[in-house]
Amino acid sequence: MQKNKPTSLTSVFFIFADLFLLTISLYILLYVRYQYELNLENTKILIRAHYKANLLMIIFWLFSANYLKLYHTNRFNRFIVVIRKVFFHVFIFSIILFAISGLKKEDLFSLELSINFLLIIFVYLLGSRIIVHFIIKFYRKKGFNLKKVIIIGYNDNASNLIDLLKTRKDLGLELKNVFVTKDPVENQMLLQSSTFETYLSQNKIDFAYICMGNGIDEQQINHITEILEKRYVATGFIPSTSLEVQQSLDINYLDSFPILTYKKYPLDNSLNQIIKRIFDIVFSLIIFVLILWWALPLLALMVFITQGSPILFKQKRNGLNGREFDCLKFRTMRPDKDNNKKPTERDDPRITKLGKILRKSSLDELPQFINVLKGDMSIVGPRPHMVSENESYSEIIKRYALRHYVKPGITGLAQVKGYRGAVDTDKDMEMRIRTDIYYVRNWSFLLDLLIIYKTGKLMIFGDENAI
Repeated sequence: MQKNKPTSLTSVFFIFADLFLLTISLYILLYVRYQYELNLENTKILIRAHYKANLLMIIFWLFSANYLKLYHTNRFNRFIVVIRKVFFHVFIFSIILFAISGLKKEDLFSLELSINFLLIIFVYLLGSRIIVHFIIKFYRKKGFNLKKVIIIGYNDNASNLIDLLKTRKDLGLELKNVFVTKDPVENQMLLQSSTFETYLSQNKIDFAYICMGNGIDEQQINHITEILEKRYVATGFIPSTSLEVQQSLDINYLDSFPILTYKKYPLDNSLNQIIKRIFDIVFSLIIFVLILWWALPLLALMVFITQGSPILFKQKRNGLNGREFDCLKFRTMRPDKDNNKKPTERDDPRITKLGKILRKSSLDELPQFINVLKGDMSIVGPRPHMVSENESYSEIIKRYALRHYVKPGITGLAQVKGYRGAVDTDKDMEMRIRTDIYYVRNWSFLLDLLIIYKTGKLMIFGDENAI
């Protein structure tokens, strides 16, 4: 259940600010177009001549914004989603602008002025959202605009949520209480219907999260959600582990009979696959022209002089749909019969002196651009694991196979989030896989660009998790 909340002040501010800038920019560029002197009389002339075009722009702007939910505020929205909406909105508005211009007897703007107009709009939209985003984060970190949260029940994943709420103050969520069905410990309360209703009546709670798979049966869940609904508390459910998340469902019909089917992943879409593949090829060729044509021979020579041959290390890895391929790297280890079976450890004695430098800077991964051009890998995606690791962890970690729904990448979301390097416990691998699965389910071109940007920062400033 979600609250039917009123329009936020932030949304109202952005609506009026955007329409104001749209109108002002239009008439400023019309002044440039007709080379008028800036005065009240000329302003009246321009308004009389172009108010219909201005009105059409505002109407289509609002329709597009409503379709893309540009002004839809949600504290759980990822910032990259906001950026994506801005890109699509400007794209749609550019089509509308040229269409409106074509309806007039003479073009509203020249091509140059039209591009300038769209550039002003884009820079304003992106800049204003970035500024407000960071202001809100700062505001919440200082303890303002907080929403109160309770957790009902306790499963293996509840502790992860509690840690997240403690560390991510910018989310603006304050944990008030944890209710358990039995044996409460410190900072927990026993869940009883009568006392629970009293608690809700005496405390303003905004969100309640019910833990699944912790002994609460369906009848209890229904009763709890009824109590929460009466108090207008938004309710969510915590899966028993981070990886046991059911996909969203689409409703299809056979005649009038409803059939529920899983929603497709973003990269199931053929157009998205084409966009990602074109980007992989273009980006790889650019890197080859700028860097790899001299870096690969130089690094190969350094490996040969210090370590001898072979220069490249080929290892079987699992790729798209689990298919095996030869993943290329500069050799960073001394020859060892276990190199294809035993994963890298902290302070691994097999790693050479040059190998440590190559690994720390991620330069050992550069030959994988060849894998990208061959089509075995992508620039961005889950890092490919050894075949032995896949066989081992697929039995331990649920949903592990979902990471093979997309091509493996030279870099990935798990790497820029800090989940790379040595795997000391199954928990370390679970965090990596959880992030990979998030990437598979939420892929976007902008997310890829963000990961590439963060990877570049880590290469320049160093990554403490690289081994």
